[in-house]
Amino acid sequence: MILIPDGTSFLFVGKLMTMTREQARLLVTSLGGRCPSGVSKDLDYLVVGNENSPIYGKGEKKPKQLKAEAMIDAGARIAIINEQDFLNMVGEQQAAVN
Repeated sequence: MILIPDGTSFLFVGKLMTMTREQARLLVTSLGGRCPSGVSKDLDYLVVGNENSPIYGKGEKKPKQLKAEAMIDAGARIAIINEQDFLNMVGEQQAAVN
């Protein structure tokens, strides 16, 4: 289980299967994280929704994912994760909030 340190940033792209992106943003902020509106070198995690995810070989990469990949190639420390990885990260903390 990875815990979210205060100020960790998450940006959501694509359709999530378990919640809306707004619900995901509210969850992150309730746990002390941040949800910027765009990709920057300060972004910690880009979360790609599981539904039609290019991570699973379905769908196309969204522009924000392409930008994050380019920034990673240039040295940025952005982690691109899927929805399930995000849920695993926040699972224990989400239970504590509810």
